[in-house]
Amino acid sequence: MLTICVDATSVRGQLSGVGFYTLNLIRALEKLQASHNFSLQIYYQPGFKDWLRGRWQPNNQLPEFPTCHCLPLPVTLSDRLVRIPNPILGWLEARLATPDIIHGTDHYIFPSRHSRNLLTIHDLTFLRFPQFVPPIVQRYHHRILRCLPYAAGILTFAESTKQEIIDHYHFPGDRIFVTRQASRYGSQVNSPTTEQATQTPIPYDFNQPYFLFVSTLEPRKNVTGLIQAFNQFKARTQASHQLVLIGQLGWKYDPILTAIADSPYFQAIHRLSYIPNDWLAVFYRRATAFVYPSFYEGFGLPVVEAMNFGLPIITSDRGSLPEVTGDAALIVNPDQPDDLTDALTRLVYESDLPITLGQKSRERAQQFSWQQTAQQTLQVYQALEP
Repeated sequence: MLTICVDATSVRGQLSGVGFYTLNLIRALEKLQASHNFSLQIYYQPGFKDWLRGRWQPNNQLPEFPTCHCLPLPVTLSDRLVRIPNPILGWLEARLATPDIIHGTDHYIFPSRHSRNLLTIHDLTFLRFPQFVPPIVQRYHHRILRCLPYAAGILTFAESTKQEIIDHYHFPGDRIFVTRQASRYGSQVNSPTTEQATQTPIPYDFNQPYFLFVSTLEPRKNVTGLIQAFNQFKARTQASHQLVLIGQLGWKYDPILTAIADSPYFQAIHRLSYIPNDWLAVFYRRATAFVYPSFYEGFGLPVVEAMNFGLPIITSDRGSLPEVTGDAALIVNPDQPDDLTDALTRLVYESDLPITLGQKSRERAQQFSWQQTAQQTLQVYQALEP
C-alpha cells in the first residue's frame, strides 16, 4: 500500500491561499483512501515564534486527523540544516515513519533521504515580480534551490507556471505536474438554504449593486488600479454601483488605503477584512460582477470561487488567469485602467453580456473540484512511487 505524508504546516490561523489549498487537498485525499488503496498521513512544523515558546503542536483545523507527525523544528531552521552535515535531520525524519512519498505543499519539502519528495510551487512572484512581495517571500527562491536536488517531482497549478519553472530552474518538464485547485464552496452554491444559514446579520446594505474583489490587499493584486478604474467608471456613468473589497491587509497596503481615502467616491468603496465563509458566499451571490485585475497569479483561486457562483468575471491577461477563466471572462490589461473602466461599463450597459458571461462561468466552474484535484494529485504520487 502506498503511504503518503503531506505537509499541513500552512493549515493554521486565518487561512489564505496556501492554507486553503492544503486543507482542501488533505480532506479530499482522505475521502479517497478507502477506494484507492493508499494511506494518508500528515505532518506539521511549528512557526519560529511558536517554536521558541515551546508551542510545537498544531492548532488542529483537521479534526479528521486528531494526531499528526510533529517535526519539532521550524522550516526556517530545518531548511538551513540541509547545508551542513548533522544528525538532527535524520532524527526528525525518523518521526515520519518512512512514508513512500513526502509532499511539501508550500515551496518547501523536508529533505528526506528515504522517501520520494514532491515539491509544490504555487507561483514565482518572488522571481517575476520581487517588488510585490516582502523580503521573507523573496527568499523562497533560495529555499527552492536547496529543495530541488532531492525533489523527485514538482507540482504546480497552471501550464504557464510550469513553463516558468522550466525556464527559471531548468527542472525537467516531464517531472513537473499540473493539477488545478477548486472553490471552497462546491455544490452548496446551488442550495437555496445557504444564505439562510448565516448565523448573524451581515453588517452591509445590499440594496445598491456592487462590483466585488476578494483577496489580500497588497500591491500584486493591483487594487489601486481597480480603485482608479472605479473612479473613472463612476465619473463616466454616474451609476449607483459600489465597490466591495474583501480581504486582509497584506504587505505594503498603505497606498491602497490612501487610494480609498482620496477617491471622490470613497463613500461607495467598502473595505471588509477577513469574514466567515457563509458571509463571503452571500457577497459572491449578490455581486454584479467579480473583478480581479491582478498583475500576476500562479492560479487565481478567488476567480474560480466567483465562477462557482456564476458571476461575470473581469480579470487580467497576466500569469495563469486567462488559462483558468478560458472564455468565461472579460480580459483586460492591468497596466491600463481605461481597459478596466471599459469592462466595468460594458457589464452595466450591455444587458446581454452579464447573462452570457454568467452562464459561461457556471459551465467553466464544472471543470474544477477538490475531488478532481485529489485524484490528479494521487496520480502524481503514483507516478513518483518508488
